[in-house]
Amino acid sequence: MTIGASNTTGYQRFLGTCIGAVCAIAAWIISDANPYLLAFFGWLVSLGCFYIILGQGKGPMGRFILLTYNLSALYAYSLSVKDDEDDDDEGGINPQIWEIVLHRVVAVMTGCIWGVIVTRLIWPISARQKLKDGICVLWFRMGLIWKRDPLAVFLSNEPHQNSYMDIREEFELHRFFSQLEALRKSAASEFELKGPFPDKIYGRILQTTGRMLDAFHAMNVVIAKDLKATAGEAEVLLYTRPERAELSARISHLFSVLASSMKLEYPLNDALPNIEHTRDRLLAKIFDFRKNGERRHLATDKDLELLYAYALVTRQLAQDIAGVGVEIENLYGILDEESLKLQ
Repeated sequence: MTIGASNTTGYQRFLGTCIGAVCAIAAWIISDANPYLLAFFGWLVSLGCFYIILGQGKGPMGRFILLTYNLSALYAYSLSVKDDEDDDDEGGINPQIWEIVLHRVVAVMTGCIWGVIVTRLIWPISARQKLKDGICVLWFRMGLIWKRDPLAVFLSNEPHQNSYMDIREEFELHRFFSQLEALRKSAASEFELKGPFPDKIYGRILQTTGRMLDAFHAMNVVIAKDLKATAGEAEVLLYTRPERAELSARISHLFSVLASSMKLEYPLNDALPNIEHTRDRLLAKIFDFRKNGERRHLATDKDLELLYAYALVTRQLAQDIAGVGVEIENLYGILDEESLKLQ
């Protein structure tokens, strides 16, 4: 468990224990050990706990409210119905509800404090560091995937195999992205001397990364419709292969630059390669094929849909990569001569 997750979970467990203790005391006093009233109050408490767990997403708090209520009120009732009058454990047949809940609160508080000590001093795992490293790995992976050239599958010798991104790899990307979202929530609860966690900036970075994953999925959907290219599609794909290879390499390179800057916590260079120019050359090559291509008669407007979809996806990626670059500049600034003084 990371430091941030330990802080968040420990706080929710302790707060849930206190709320459950108050509910147990109120239910016990009002019901006067009546089992039917205790059952009714338990039903009301469970409704509130289910809302906290499912509606607000605070699982530890909801579970510990219900757990503390059950362990306190029901334990007190079990003591009250015993026939052994010589048993003075926590009041015996006249349970001391205050003493019961106090034992529960102290036990949970001790466990939370010990958990914070372990995660902070003995085995510290920083959610901030794991989040940063995870984002870098994800961007590197996305760069390698796009470097394959999504449309190259139509020119391969195995037209029924999608070498761009299969469903398992796409699932792994989205699963890993969900883990990063959870790490961001944990990182917001970590306290460090260098300052508060920039939650809003990381939130926008992850939101933009999610849009890029959606663009990857959209390209995969277009490709998966039919992995066998028509004669016209094959001709235009061959004609534009150099431009597509350059555009794929440019996008892959920018993913690597973003990941490296994030990993090193170093400013970006403000003279990054421009994707739009490379994309414009691809569109110009498509136009040139329609006007001057030797076998342009084989390609219909429908055969060009694949390339136009590719161009739209790359435009979305270009905008999102630029947006991530702005957020990294907000984090680390821009590389200039002042930051590179040789001392």
